[in-house]
Amino acid sequence: MKRVILHCDLNNFYASVECLYNPELRGKPVAVCGSIEDRHGIVLAKNYVAKKYKVRTGETVWEAKSKCPGWLW
Repeated sequence: MKRVILHCDLNNFYASVECLYNPELRGKPVAVCGSIEDRHGIVLAKNYVAKKYKVRTGETVWEAKSKCPGWLW
């Protein structure tokens, strides 16, 4: 039997799903982050609006917050 492996990379997947389920977030910068309290406070995913503010995957939450001071956390 021939084996087929499929890999799909979906840009901004987690942030896009969050905006899908929470329509009030659409058009606003959104980032999915780890827990600051558990010392895993990094950006895991962000939407295109957040990208315009130069928020990067893997940077700390406090760095992302300084780039988008109007965000709700």
